[in-house]
Amino acid sequence: MAGIVAFVYSYEKKSQKAERRNNYTLTQEEENVLQEGDIILRHGFGLISDAIVQYTKAPYPISHCGIVVKDSSDNWAVIHTVSNTLVEIDGMQKDNLKQFVRESKPNSIIVTRYRFQNEQQRQRVVEQTYYYLEKQIPFDNQFNSADSSQFFCTELIWNVFYHAIGIDLYQPSPQYNGMNFMPFLDEKNFTVVLK
Repeated sequence: MAGIVAFVYSYEKKSQKAERRNNYTLTQEEENVLQEGDIILRHGFGLISDAIVQYTKAPYPISHCGIVVKDSSDNWAVIHTVSNTLVEIDGMQKDNLKQFVRESKPNSIIVTRYRFQNEQQRQRVVEQTYYYLEKQIPFDNQFNSADSSQFFCTELIWNVFYHAIGIDLYQPSPQYNGMNFMPFLDEKNFTVVLK
């Protein structure tokens, strides 16, 4: 048991050091392609992030996601949900885009855009995202997608799209489940705008 604890401690210390040294940012050209309602995916630092990448086996190393919005000052931000085992605030939160990217492994950001039928759908997605932020829904540490009183990151996006525009992102394929990033990369529904 002591060996496992030492491994985890060492792994996390190395990850924290790498994150502190990280100066990953998006260029102005990359930011210029963003639109509200885009899905932003990343590979974060740490043992949990690396374990999620291994578990999901997505075509890109992804461990977390959120929805791109504009804040009250018209700056880019990301609304997402995170466990208080990793950050100070539990559940729903809004981070400025630069912070969200800085907490990502270099060159791991992927942004996808749903093929909205119209601008009203995009606006409803943004409004639903802010609705969940205002409700301060806690993080779902049980990863139970059948319970919508708490959300993990992919569950948040599924609920936003389902309740805003009636789209079930996990229906296109039986292999999709709540712990899977693949629906946000499905070319039938999404376009990759940045990777």
